[in-house]
Amino acid sequence: MKVPISGLGCVSMIALFLSGALPVPAQEQSTEIQGYYQAYRNFSYKTGISEIDIPETNLSGGGFTVAQNLAPWFAFWTQLTFYGSAEQPLHKVRIINNLQGMRWQTKLYGPLQLYAKGGLGFSHYSMDVAGSSLGEYKFSLAYGGGAFIWATDHFGIVLDATHTSSGVPNLTDLSGRDSWDSGLTLASGLAVRF
Repeated sequence: MKVPISGLGCVSMIALFLSGALPVPAQEQSTEIQGYYQAYRNFSYKTGISEIDIPETNLSGGGFTVAQNLAPWFAFWTQLTFYGSAEQPLHKVRIINNLQGMRWQTKLYGPLQLYAKGGLGFSHYSMDVAGSSLGEYKFSLAYGGGAFIWATDHFGIVLDATHTSSGVPNLTDLSGRDSWDSGLTLASGLAVRF
C-alpha cells in the first residue's frame, strides 16, 4: 500500500521549518527519554462478520518516548508503543502504534510540570484471521496531556492520558464494519532528561 506522506515525514517537515524559525538559546534545550506502561481502553474491531469481530476489550503494553525540548515550554516527541493481543477464536490482532508530535509544557510548580500534546503517525496491525496472517498500516492521531513529577532536575515520573484514533484494516468491505477505532490510553512511567 502506497502512502503519499507518513506522519513521521509530515512532522519532520514541520520540525525542519520550525527549527529555523524558533530562536532558542542552546542552554535551554534538553533531550528526554521516557519508558512507560500503557493501557488502551475499549478497543474493538467490527469487521462486518460477527464470527471474526473482536468485542470491546482493554489492551495493555509498553513503550518509550524520545523528546527534544527546544525551549522550557515546547518539545517535539516521538513515541512507540507495543500492545498485547486482542483475540477471539478465529481472529487475533496485535498492534504497534508510532506517533510523532508537539508538546507544550508549563513552567515548574515545585516538582510538578503539566503538558498538552498532539501528534500524528500510524498503527501497524498484525492479524491472524482464520489461519491466515495479514499485516497493514493505518493512519493514527492523538491528543492529550499529562504531568511530570520531577524528583531531581534529570529524573522523574510521568503520568499521561491521551485520546487515540486509528484507522482499522478493511477485511471484508461490508457495511457495518469499523473504519476507525478510538479510545483513551493511560500511561505511567519514568522520565530521564539530560
